[in-house]
Amino acid sequence: MGPFWANAAAGACVLIALGHADAAWSDEVASPALELEGMTFVSSQGAENEMVLTAERARVETAEKVAHLEDVHLQLASGRRIPGLDMSCERGTVDIETSDFDARGNVRGTTGDGRRFRTERLQYSNGPGLVSTNSPVFIRDETGTYRGDGFRYYIRENRFQLRHAATVVQQ
Repeated sequence: MGPFWANAAAGACVLIALGHADAAWSDEVASPALELEGMTFVSSQGAENEMVLTAERARVETAEKVAHLEDVHLQLASGRRIPGLDMSCERGTVDIETSDFDARGNVRGTTGDGRRFRTERLQYSNGPGLVSTNSPVFIRDETGTYRGDGFRYYIRENRFQLRHAATVVQQ
């Protein structure tokens, strides 16, 4: 813990920054975007986090209420008893109002039941709790490695479903 004056100054800076960020959401301010370093977005219900999204860099389009992210890490259902999902990607876009997320570029992660996957694009729809891709995907689990044309993962039900064609790469 630093000296009181240093903590107070840091707190004042945070309050000032939050004040500017809050003002940017109103219709009165014509600021088109906020540029951020080290952004964290949390969506929670009660005391449990449903989504924790961190990014090294973000551009928040205030009028559209979306954030364009770089170097992203996403945890879904991270504070719940259900398994969830942990993933990272190069770029992504999150809808601030719905918490829907679109991941792009070297998307890789692990489902709550231990399946590891790798693809180039993935979508998360918060309403149904659905993670999906129609892009080619590599999946590894305890039974082997598979290549497929996409998947659906229903987080709340911990239900995984390969889409279209799938082949065994190795066992």
